[in-house]
Amino acid sequence: MPKIHSYDSGAGYGRLTLWELADPAATVEATIELYGPDAATAAAWCALTAKFDGREEDYRFWYTVFSKLGNKLQS
Repeated sequence: MPKIHSYDSGAGYGRLTLWELADPAATVEATIELYGPDAATAAAWCALTAKFDGREEDYRFWYTVFSKLGNKLQS
């Protein structure tokens, strides 16, 4: 997965990352549609890859998706 870069508007608002705009709930649904029963494994793989690559924002996003998938797939 490519690294997602942040954008600093220069207006004093700080960094804005793509993951701050992304919707984890929508990503949960898309991951289930794409990977079916392996959705949690796919999200965990994305989270771990981001963590080992040092992409902290990516890691937090995918960890959130993984956590929500665990709850959704168990119900």
